[in-house]
Amino acid sequence: MSAVSEYFKNILAIMIFCLPIYYIIRFKILKINTNNKRREWMLLLFILYMIALTIQIITPKYIINFSGIELKPDDLDNINIIPFYLFVDLYNECIVLKNFDYLFINIFGNILLFIPIGIFLPLLWNIEYKKVLLYGILFSIFVEIIQIWLPRVTDIDDVILNNIGVDIGILIHKKYINKTNKQKRKSN
Repeated sequence: MSAVSEYFKNILAIMIFCLPIYYIIRFKILKINTNNKRREWMLLLFILYMIALTIQIITPKYIINFSGIELKPDDLDNINIIPFYLFVDLYNECIVLKNFDYLFINIFGNILLFIPIGIFLPLLWNIEYKKVLLYGILFSIFVEIIQIWLPRVTDIDDVILNNIGVDIGILIHKKYINKTNKQKRKSN
């Protein structure tokens, strides 16, 4: 579980690092002025999250030690184009090797990382859910294609898991919209 928290700490650190850059570009260079502070905060959060997510998932995995920074050799040149092969990996890692980090990082991590896309896209731009799913699939495929040329694992199962995350995000968004609509009806 500590590997997952490390992953999310990295994303948070990247977001914090990018915050002043975002501010300078959006408000000083582009001189964007908005009265909708709530939307501006959500947009800020989403853009910083997407930047951090992209950096985190295309950055090669590495180990930092006294001899410097070195790439993790087990992630070099791995490509899986067989859908649902993750169940074989899950069995090997969790049952045979007793490595439950695989479950948290690969399965839950790939799902959790894409939930914000399913929430923020329809929330910020009122995009219909079918298009949100399409954008989630395209972004996930884009990432996996980029990883072919990087020392990372390219896996069709990541695309499947990422889009389960987008689906969960859409469900959360629908629940939020339904709750908001009920509250509006009660107040009227």
